[in-house]
Amino acid sequence: MRLSRLIAVVFALAMVACGVSERPKVPEAAIGLNQYAMTDSLYIQGIEEMILSDDLQEEAWGWYMKARSLIIEGASVQSLPMLERSEVLFRNLNDDYGLSRVLLLKAHSYWVLGSGEEILATAEETMALREGDTMSWATAAGNYSTYLIDFGYYEKALEYSDTVLAIFKKRGAVNPSEAYAVRAEALQRLGKDPVQVDSLIQGALALVTQEVPDIDKQNIYFRALGLNAMSQEELATCIMFAMEHEYWALEAQARAQLSEYDLVGETKEQAIAAEILANKRALAQVDEGQSKFLAFELERGKRERLRFEETAKLRQQTLLLFIGLALMLSLVIWSFYSNALKTREATLGLQEAELELESYKNKIRPHFLFNQLNNVSGILNQERVLDAQEYLAELGQYLRSLLGEQNAHFSTIDAEITHLQSFVNLQQQSSYGHVKYSCTLQEVSSKALMPTGLLQPLVENSFKYAGYGYAAEPWIAITFKRGATGIVLEIEDSGYGDLPPAGGTGNGLALVKQRIAFHQKRSKTPVEWGIETIFTKEKGTVRITMPLMT
Repeated sequence: MRLSRLIAVVFALAMVACGVSERPKVPEAAIGLNQYAMTDSLYIQGIEEMILSDDLQEEAWGWYMKARSLIIEGASVQSLPMLERSEVLFRNLNDDYGLSRVLLLKAHSYWVLGSGEEILATAEETMALREGDTMSWATAAGNYSTYLIDFGYYEKALEYSDTVLAIFKKRGAVNPSEAYAVRAEALQRLGKDPVQVDSLIQGALALVTQEVPDIDKQNIYFRALGLNAMSQEELATCIMFAMEHEYWALEAQARAQLSEYDLVGETKEQAIAAEILANKRALAQVDEGQSKFLAFELERGKRERLRFEETAKLRQQTLLLFIGLALMLSLVIWSFYSNALKTREATLGLQEAELELESYKNKIRPHFLFNQLNNVSGILNQERVLDAQEYLAELGQYLRSLLGEQNAHFSTIDAEITHLQSFVNLQQQSSYGHVKYSCTLQEVSSKALMPTGLLQPLVENSFKYAGYGYAAEPWIAITFKRGATGIVLEIEDSGYGDLPPAGGTGNGLALVKQRIAFHQKRSKTPVEWGIETIFTKEKGTVRITMPLMT
């Protein structure tokens, strides 16, 4: 969501044409196109001619510029094949300048589409390629600080935001509203200086009405909503903006905080119906985007595996792995579509609750799947084909149980523990075989009920913390015990040690907190629901309280 920074790339090319600073050679055809708008027919025709050129450098820039146009229009998933081709060409040409431009867009697109932590490595390579060019480096570093926030590296994000804001302030040519919003969220996540948090987010909201690209406005609004920093009037403005640009997820989240419905010209009943509709549209939008993204990732994986086969001579074994992955991805995509259909068939009185549950699952499942695909890729890179086949077999078993889940808000503790064991087996087969795992029930019946799907994202984060910390004997312990008014669930691990915490993306824990808030909102005894987190070098703890249900 960095439209202003993408436009800065256009300006950089224009500077080349004017001779303002020395750059590696850029084709004259690319420089000449800067006189046209991106929607101009001559601009579009010029890009197509560059793509068809016999000059590989012109072709690389043509694919890059076409991908950039799509990203600015919000079509990130359609840009991925073009970015891939452009990156391969620039690497083969040893063109670091062109490569740095492509990698900036690649990291942005994968971030928009919800990919894993490989985004950080791409952003770091981008910054390394831009060393020596202050403003260009600051553009990449600004993006990097945003990614760090969303992956849970708050302290590091603050360090980079200090530098980036200083550069922007000195140059005075960049609207800092988004940088303010990112810094506010980092401070809030760390529990630091609430006065500064409020000042920064209010500053961002004040500047968002100025010349800020729509994509950046959306990101600022999302962060302000996460901080509950918007007034009722600002929420109404946000809703109107989201409706105008069909940002359904933003509209749904803003409507969830709106209580003065007359500000958008609606009654309470109309506002509730509009919120449900926005949620449905957002889910459909996520389904479509994730399906296309997964299909692209599968095809990209095939191309990478083919290159691997040529050097490692493992064509037959790798083909079998691809078939297994294709079947699993097909099952997941079918599951998303099936769940969406079931949601549409729900009665009006249950729609809101069912949509929230479906939203939770549709965010957790791709997050889990991307991590597992990275694990398979890591095993294959070590040429451990038999281990990869065993891993895929276990993954297939887990996915079958995942797709077979009932669309119920609650299941028994015993069922959740059994379901979790397959996931634990996967983690221990990949990179965390040294992490000891245990699960115990203390005066709690295994037939008692608990919300479905809570354990996996929390245990996944614990594996990353404990496995990354290099403790002598890393461990994870799950305990169910009786509390004063119900059940206390504790997920504990051996902490992250002396190294900076690896952690997860932050999405898993945030989603679990939303799930607890969901049950608090609808419970007759909301005080019995709660979640507490404590993360230290020696120990990480997530403690969830819930009523006793049978």
